[in-house]
Amino acid sequence: MAVNIPIDMMVNAVTDQNLAAIVKLLQVADPPAMVRLEPDSITGDPAPGSEARIGDPAWMLGRQWQFGELTGEDAGSVVSVHVASSALPITAWAPLVGAAASSSDLAGVEWRPWREGALLEELVQDVPELAFGDGLRQRAEAGAQLVDLLTDAGEKTLARSLAARHPLALEDDPNDPLGLNDPQAARLFAVLGGAVPDGGSLATELGAGDPSWIGEATDAAATRAVIVEWLDWLGGAPDSGGAWSTERLEYSFALRFGDEDNAVFARGTQFGSASVRWSDLEWVEGASGAVPDESAAGTPVTSEATMLATPLRFPGMPADRYWQLEDGAVDLGAIEAQTNDLARLCLAEFALSSGDDWLAVPVDGLLGAVNRVGVVTLTDDFGDAVTVPELVDPAFTMFGVASAAGRMLPGIVLPPTAVGTLVGEALEDVLFLRDEMANMAWAIENSVQGRSGDPRRRSSERPPEPDPWPTGLTQEERAYRLQSPVPAHWIPLAPVALKPGQVSLRKAALLRDGVPVIPSGVTLSPTPLTFPGEELPREGVHLRAVPVLARRADGRYAKWAAYRVRTGRGEASSRLAWDSALSFTDMTHPPTA
Repeated sequence: MAVNIPIDMMVNAVTDQNLAAIVKLLQVADPPAMVRLEPDSITGDPAPGSEARIGDPAWMLGRQWQFGELTGEDAGSVVSVHVASSALPITAWAPLVGAAASSSDLAGVEWRPWREGALLEELVQDVPELAFGDGLRQRAEAGAQLVDLLTDAGEKTLARSLAARHPLALEDDPNDPLGLNDPQAARLFAVLGGAVPDGGSLATELGAGDPSWIGEATDAAATRAVIVEWLDWLGGAPDSGGAWSTERLEYSFALRFGDEDNAVFARGTQFGSASVRWSDLEWVEGASGAVPDESAAGTPVTSEATMLATPLRFPGMPADRYWQLEDGAVDLGAIEAQTNDLARLCLAEFALSSGDDWLAVPVDGLLGAVNRVGVVTLTDDFGDAVTVPELVDPAFTMFGVASAAGRMLPGIVLPPTAVGTLVGEALEDVLFLRDEMANMAWAIENSVQGRSGDPRRRSSERPPEPDPWPTGLTQEERAYRLQSPVPAHWIPLAPVALKPGQVSLRKAALLRDGVPVIPSGVTLSPTPLTFPGEELPREGVHLRAVPVLARRADGRYAKWAAYRVRTGRGEASSRLAWDSALSFTDMTHPPTA
């Protein structure tokens, strides 16, 4: 129901009779109905009301005087901002292993010089033990890449001869002589065999020095430059790797910024994501360490910039004009805050009262450095310059790196990370799960790299033969079985007590025909391999080994193999049982694990 009330009636005093009539009109039946009040103009022209004309300017001036708006402050508006900043470039990095990962002062860390233009991921995340270059596909791809580089350099005849000098071969798998586990290998070899050279044998020959066939090149110097470029394309820098801990399922590393006089140390632990962020770092106060001689210069890089003052703008900001429409997507009135929600109340106060009192000043930061803002000078339209002292020791910061004691590192750390990376298919996939029924845990090799170079599912391997029915027993009798069969790709993690009151999980092996069943992949190959109990929660851990490709700042490619860690899918049951009495049907048709 809509009720139109004239504006004159709302302004002028109404009689008791009219008021009673309005009250009676607004009375609603039970159940209540919707009521809507719509102001209307008796003249039909809403322009005078929307113009908001001032009927008494003296009254408005009096209110301004009462609120202190007429008090002169000689305050001008900021028109320009001058910012002086500095940056401490990165000079060294170090993998943290063993006791160094938990040390508070980085004692005993072996620092490695930082290579100019290197990416943090290619040094920290690289796991040389993976070396996804032994597969048929990877060896053929590497050989084809060298052929293309030599052809582009004008050595077409030499490039064609490499396939005969280093023929691509497919080795036999003693554990799978028929090739049933990885049938893709035979199909790939039928296509690539004889067409491209073997990149693996080429890398071995070229790594030992100049090959014998370089004398056949038209331009030996250009050919050597191509070889250097190709070896760099293969990846696996000698100063990378060492930061991965299989026992902890995480990366641990340390960074050093600056030189001897103003060195800043930071470390990253419990890191297993795709990219290093500011939240992965921790400032190490009071640490020290000698910079390697080959490291880059750590002299601070200073810069100054003068720019126009730009008011801060954010979604939902109150409008600064009288009839400007607010952003309808943000409803500040819907904020629900209790008396102890200080952060929410401060945010609402800032948005409503002080939103137009701030300036946004962009400052160019140096990638791979600790960037600090030194002096900020504001110049108003009267020409007066004011220095902002709060930036020397700000009481509130965001995106800062803190120490273990909670103190903030002065400046913003911009790690030298890649803008974007290309991640290939996981060549190894391991799932760590707990099995409460068996009172142990398992490392399940879902996939490993096959002879073809592609991942192969281990669940597709031939299952073990069922136990035969013992001779001399009738089908009505029971047979005794010591242990139920478990798939070969389920690697047991048995609980061990290395310290009193501390339970760890150590890689063990089940026996099949008296022979231990060992893992097929690289991840679980170290022996002994012990995981702290807290590293494997109830939800499990999913570990993938993937090839990664990225571009450096100069446009060159960087390749490495890395691990990706994410949450598992919960507990599992291996159906491992001991001392079982089975019937004839159970022995001939065992349940699938």
